[in-house]
Amino acid sequence: MKYFVIIIFLFISFFTSAQNIDFLLGRNYSTDINKILYNCDSYIHTSFKPILKSDIVFVSDSVFLDNYRNSPKWYVRKIFSEHFFILKGDDYIVKASPIINLSIGKEIIDAKNTFVNTRGYLIQGNLIDKILFSSSFFENQAIFPNYLDTYIRDNRIVPGQGRARNFKDTGFDYAMSSGHITYRSNDVFAVQFGHGKNFIGDGYRSLLLSDNAFNYPYLKLQTNFWKIQYTNLYAELMDINYFINNNLPNNDQMGYPKKYLSLHYLSINLSKKLQFSLFESVVWRMNHAQGTNGFDINYLNPIVMLRPIEYSLNSPDNVMLGLNTKYNIFKLSYLYGQFVLDEFSINDLRERNGFWANKIGFQLGYKAFDFFYIPRLTMQMEYNFVRPYTYAHHNPQQNYGHYNQPLAHPLGANFSELLLMTNYKWKRFEIDFKVMFSKYGADIAGDSTSYGGNIYLSTGTYGNDEGLVGLGSGRPSDFGIDMYQGNLTKVDYKSLNISYILNPNTNLKINLGFTLRNSHSDKDVKTQFINFGVISDLFNYYYDI
Repeated sequence: MKYFVIIIFLFISFFTSAQNIDFLLGRNYSTDINKILYNCDSYIHTSFKPILKSDIVFVSDSVFLDNYRNSPKWYVRKIFSEHFFILKGDDYIVKASPIINLSIGKEIIDAKNTFVNTRGYLIQGNLIDKILFSSSFFENQAIFPNYLDTYIRDNRIVPGQGRARNFKDTGFDYAMSSGHITYRSNDVFAVQFGHGKNFIGDGYRSLLLSDNAFNYPYLKLQTNFWKIQYTNLYAELMDINYFINNNLPNNDQMGYPKKYLSLHYLSINLSKKLQFSLFESVVWRMNHAQGTNGFDINYLNPIVMLRPIEYSLNSPDNVMLGLNTKYNIFKLSYLYGQFVLDEFSINDLRERNGFWANKIGFQLGYKAFDFFYIPRLTMQMEYNFVRPYTYAHHNPQQNYGHYNQPLAHPLGANFSELLLMTNYKWKRFEIDFKVMFSKYGADIAGDSTSYGGNIYLSTGTYGNDEGLVGLGSGRPSDFGIDMYQGNLTKVDYKSLNISYILNPNTNLKINLGFTLRNSHSDKDVKTQFINFGVISDLFNYYYDI
């Protein structure tokens, strides 16, 4: 971590005045904002989120402006329009609001009562038009529907929200804190240091980097010039699965064992409608099981390609390459896609022999705002496909995961998925509908073989000689690796949420939700779930697994 701090001050010393804007990742919170950002006339690089851009300061004001803002009654403004606390001076502004999720629900088939009790805060501010900061904290107790309860108990984490501790007999207690500080003194350079999440892509899912997993400390350096945006991301990740399973001591580090992510992302506006991006990343460890490599400063280089570095060092580290693209068909609609490459053999790919190391995935999608010329009606379709063993590694401690979850898609690998989504807003009313069909090859109970879906299993036989458990016995073969091998599982998921937005600044809403989920494998699981509550809907929670 000391290297991160050093880099921050080195970059700040080179910066020479524009106001910062940093949008939250919450998808429903940012629907109206994205309509402006994804306009083909904007020339804004949209795929690396949260977006940092000084010249879109007008967006939040234009979206959140409403009749309640000018009310003479202060309590009306606080409830329906403004942040709860605002401190403003000539060269600073600080805003703060409580964040809540008070919901009750019922799983109808099993007659199970559920609830979520979340209390927290959100603080955001600007200092001297150069420094932006944000901080949030949530403390939670919850009882979840059975399919989520099973996932949490198997993985010991609440999806995207950290380690789950037992609460009474059937519930969980968990907490999450986030925060960052951004320095930007001109239109070219920005630096952000924080503890949170990032997202790469223009769709609902990301095959490159998602906000699916828990928070992590990171340093982000962003450079904008001409039609180019170049982003460096350095992050410290944690591996809680491997060491818990084996009850290993942790003598050389504080807390859970660490691994590191170095990521380069180059985005180019090739035309008014076409945006194209190149992605590369490497996951590496300071200490390997069979020796100590130390802190490898080579991966901190913000310019050079990571793959040649890894090759020149004879390194066992995990390198991935990828593409992201977006094309505006019309002014308010666009096609988008991604391609991820972990490893591949071109000869085996041509022969179609099912070589295990052809680890690739792709995404195709379409999204339209004001669909059929209906204001604030958003439609989206998306298809995702990832071959077995993508994101995994011979040494599971170097997989593309963090805190027992994948850093990309929630299903890991060895899956395909089709998503259909609709969101409609009228004044302060909102209807959100989602349908998901997925098919994947899961682990087989009592079989330690890695079939390619679980990225926390070794693709080889790592750890067997040391007597370590939980790493699997490796892949079943080198060739003939098929999609969905293992325990074939099919899931159809449908959700409908009807809301009334009380305060658009914090997306505080009264929400009534319905969920139908059917999972078909060696054991069928059916869920019919209804919930009602008051929610500050600012962040993404991927419960559609």
